[in-house]
This record gives sequence, structure tokens and C-alpha cells, in this order.
Amino acid sequence: MLNDIGRFRELPSWRKDFKADWKKAMKKSVQEVLMKEKYCPDTERFVCTCPQFVISRFLICKHLVQSFQPVNPVFFLQVMRNRTTPFWSHPALIPLQTESLDNDHAEMAEGVGPTEPIMDDDLDPAEDRFDDDAVDTREGIWESEQKTFKEEMDAHIQKIRDFADGLEYQISFQDRRFLKTLQKEGAGFFRLAENCLSREHRFNSSREASPTTWESSTANAMFYRTRPRRDRMQTN
Repeated sequence: MLNDIGRFRELPSWRKDFKADWKKAMKKSVQEVLMKEKYCPDTERFVCTCPQFVISRFLICKHLVQSFQPVNPVFFLQVMRNRTTPFWSHPALIPLQTESLDNDHAEMAEGVGPTEPIMDDDLDPAEDRFDDDAVDTREGIWESEQKTFKEEMDAHIQKIRDFADGLEYQISFQDRRFLKTLQKEGAGFFRLAENCLSREHRFNSSREASPTTWESSTANAMFYRTRPRRDRMQTN
């Protein structure tokens, strides 16, 4: 990358690591059917439900990386990480399914459009350690997505509450066949609920060690924000 006097400057270490992880993910084999039916990578929001995504340092996985058209070298110099979805943004991030539909994006991927590289040397040295404080916050994206997020969450919450009422009604029938079905089909959801509540309990406990951000046993609860203790909520 060139600086303001035309000399090449070294790529920050986090960008080198990001490039290496991206290229590694590109080479991994992907089962197309499993990827679409089980993990459902979302290229618009840059999220995936696979286990690797939530434990990745850069929030990438092979399913997401291979859902985009091949990127050019400039991509690794300019790509920006955001605090909210999409976690990564750059004109060269073009989903495969839009390849034949959007010629404008294809031109941008080849260098047409914004070409001003992010001047990493102007940032705090902590950027070299992938400092989130130096990340583009993308406030406009957050505001536009906030309503949709609330609508989606409200719908999920209402469905869970309605179903919980239905489950309570099942108790009087004592039908273990349905109980086994519930335990089998709902195992993934129950694990998520248990992990989220477990992290919350440990976070609010004065006797147990607080959970670490990257612990593997509760990795799927990494983005769950813990509620304050009830006694603290009542005093506010």
C-alpha cells in the first residue's frame, strides 16, 4: 500500500492475518447442500450459523467466504470491519448469485469506484491489534436495521411464548412420545438457551468466575448480552 509520498508501507499485522484466514477458508471443501440447509450463510448481513463463525477472530468462515465472488488484492488493503452487520464491507464483496445481474458491482470489484485506501498509519497503533475503537461504526446501517431487528426479535419472542403456553397445556396428557420429540427436535435451541442463561448467571455471580469471551463450551452464546441481576434492576 502507498503512503502520501508514494512509498510502500507495510500492511498492518491484522490485515495480514485476515488475508491468510480468508485464503485458507477459500481452499476448504464445502458441502453445498449442508451449507444452504443447515448453516444458511447470509451474505447481506455477513453472518453464518456454523460453529467456526462464532469462534473466528475475524468473524469469517468457509461458507461465507465461498459465497462471494473471488476478491482482488486491493480488497485486503481496504476492507472495513463494522460494529454491526454487515461485519465486513467492501465493493468487491459481491455474492455469487448476483454475478450475472449486477455489472456495476463487477466494475467496482475491478477498481472502479472508491479507490482511496484506508490510511492505517493515521490510526492509533492499537489498530495493529485489531482495535474495535478504530472500526467504522456505520451508524447509518445500524439505524436502518434497528427496526427490522426489533420486528424479527418480537416475532421470535411471541412465538416462543405462545409455544411455551402450548407446552404447559401438554402436561395434563402425560404423553412421553411428545416429550421425546420435543427433546430431540429442540435440542439445539435448548442448548443455546442453557448456554446463554449459564453465562448470564456466572456473569452476575459474585462467587463464580465470569465467563471468557471465547470459551468453546458456550461459544454459541457469545453475542448474548447478559441482563443485570434482579436486585440491581429493582434499585434502578
